[in-house]
Amino acid sequence: MKHPHPRSLRVRLTVWYCCALILVALILVGASRWAMELSLNHALDQSLRYRLIGLHGFIDDNSHEGLDRLAVRLRELDRLGELFQVFGPDGALMAQSDGLARHHVSTQSPPDPGPRMTFRSTGPRHFPLRMATQRIHVDGQFLIIEVADPQAKFHGVLSEFNSILSFTLPLVLIIAALGGYWLSGRALAPVDQIIDEARAIDPVNLGARLSVPASGDELQRLSETLNAMLSRVEQSLLQVRRFTADASHELRAPMTLIYTAAQFALRRERSTDELKQSLQKILREAKRSTDLINQLLWLARSDAEKSRMELAPADIAAIVHEVVSETSSLVSEKHLSVSIEIPERSVIAPVNEGSFRRMLLIFIDNAIKYTPPGGSITVRVSCDANELLISVADTGPGIAARDLPFIFDRFWRADQVRSRDTGGTGLGLSIAREIAEGHGAKLTVESSVGHGSTFAVRLPQQIVEHSPARTPTEQSA
Repeated sequence: MKHPHPRSLRVRLTVWYCCALILVALILVGASRWAMELSLNHALDQSLRYRLIGLHGFIDDNSHEGLDRLAVRLRELDRLGELFQVFGPDGALMAQSDGLARHHVSTQSPPDPGPRMTFRSTGPRHFPLRMATQRIHVDGQFLIIEVADPQAKFHGVLSEFNSILSFTLPLVLIIAALGGYWLSGRALAPVDQIIDEARAIDPVNLGARLSVPASGDELQRLSETLNAMLSRVEQSLLQVRRFTADASHELRAPMTLIYTAAQFALRRERSTDELKQSLQKILREAKRSTDLINQLLWLARSDAEKSRMELAPADIAAIVHEVVSETSSLVSEKHLSVSIEIPERSVIAPVNEGSFRRMLLIFIDNAIKYTPPGGSITVRVSCDANELLISVADTGPGIAARDLPFIFDRFWRADQVRSRDTGGTGLGLSIAREIAEGHGAKLTVESSVGHGSTFAVRLPQQIVEHSPARTPTEQSA
């Protein structure tokens, strides 16, 4: 049997439930006691009302002989055990029953209550009273009459009520606490099941999933959310494993070639030309390894700092011109023609200039690598009210439709041998996608075998400034 931790959710829910229940119970007890006292006082007031009316009638019947004779009659009446007192016109006490006199009830005239009956709680501490007071008119003079009833007659009822509460309230709270603890355990049982299932998942194999209760409540949504998170974690882990394996494989080939070339050169005496050829092989593979390592570092930094790419307004047309100029030597070597099509006004858009240049250079470099000699490359910039479009089209061999979904995956190549011969690492388009996502842009590709490829970047925001008209330029070799 599991023993809950003192700070567990089940224990805390039970404690909060008990505290809330105790607070409600105290409020109900206080309200019940107040209501009972109010009800008992109301019953006393009704009794006092009738007695005050009786005393008033007695005074009316005996007032024709004068106030002195009336006082004598009242003193005879006090022997009957009635609790009353009467004050004369001058406020002096005319008569007081023996019961009030024995308990030393105040003989001072109360404030004038007027013709209406008033009720109050008074009397000494050892003899609390409920008293009714009224002013009456007798033979042209005003008298104040009071009748009283001891509140102690109802103290027994209140004491019994308090005894019942003091016995039943703790019992009810204990039963409620146990019931709340049991109910919280039942309610949190699915949470314990989720915890046990989550702990049982092997970190090496994240294919296991939590069972999802068909309850339609928060626990179902929690299970579904955790399963979705596990799927994302599994995909990320698989990507990391695949990325590590691919990077190791890509680095192993140039390192092997470097080792083999160096070993071959040192095996015996070589001519200057043979040593030069070996050093060229080593230099070529070292450069390829350096490029690959730099790209891997860039991707690692990009994964860690995706939300930190700082954007600033830049002239897109100027960037395009500069990137094309930087690749002019490569264009000349392959006898390609490059045309640039831009609008007749400059287009200023918020970009990270360094990253944006790198993305354009990747597109143009890929177009140069895979376009046969005599082919052409077109770099186009266009804009409308909603987006800015930059595209790079070539007349290369194109990409098969079955390969298009994978071209942005890291280390993926449609033609492994040809890609290695052209010096590619399989990371360029992955880097371009990371840069596009960092700009909030959409990266698309259109291609068919034998008809070339077109890579396009669509920026959702732009700032357009008018400038002197430009004409499309063409650079060829």
